[in-house]
Amino acid sequence: MLSSCLKTLLDFTNLHAASHAATLGSLKIRAKFQDEVAENLASLVINSSHQKSARFSGYLSVGCLAVMGALATSAAHADSVLGVELSPAICKLNPYMGNLRQCIEGNPMTVNFYRVANQSCSNSRYSMSPLQEKITSKVIPDGNIRKNIWQQYGRCSGLSTPNYFRTITSLASQLKLPKELSSGRSYRFTSSGLSHQLLSLNPGMKPNSFNFFCQKNSAGQSVLTYINVCYDNNGRFAQCATRSYACPSQFLIDGNY
Repeated sequence: MLSSCLKTLLDFTNLHAASHAATLGSLKIRAKFQDEVAENLASLVINSSHQKSARFSGYLSVGCLAVMGALATSAAHADSVLGVELSPAICKLNPYMGNLRQCIEGNPMTVNFYRVANQSCSNSRYSMSPLQEKITSKVIPDGNIRKNIWQQYGRCSGLSTPNYFRTITSLASQLKLPKELSSGRSYRFTSSGLSHQLLSLNPGMKPNSFNFFCQKNSAGQSVLTYINVCYDNNGRFAQCATRSYACPSQFLIDGNY
């Protein structure tokens, strides 16, 4: 398992992106109202292409999540980083992840981490209401993954469990991604072409507000697997500390399960 995880991350070793203290808890709206609004937004942006009832086997790629988060951020700048996983590619390229809920249900995209740097880690327990669990599952389908993200990053964010996952849901819901990423089909993209689409779809986003990550398939082709997006401490798009070179100038977007 660890060897497979390390193989998955070989293309990511040049990344030193940024994050820093961020809290988006300044909104003075009741938590339940925020959750209900976020639920509607999340269903529009990051949705499940299939809703099947399936039993999760319990496997959790803790090591991959931890390494991805470490590579995706550093304490150099006052940024937070949201990691978006292109689940069809990840599930196909890494068969050992096939029992994760996003793979079973056929989700096109999921959040795989959110890190805020330069905060003291606490021993706060993972605790969310059933309503918020349901809402958060739209962007992080697997319950064990949610708990692991909290242990790895959430308890070191300076936020409570509800506020941490409310922030994730809000950021993911507002982030607009090209329709090709959730079309269920495969496309060949240039890095510059995908960058242009992201900038066009997201007002305020800067050319250095995101990083792409790729993994090679059995044919030796680079496939887009992750997009990490950087924010300032007010939830606005911000400059990532370092640009990633984990993808070539051309790569595949594989939306087929």
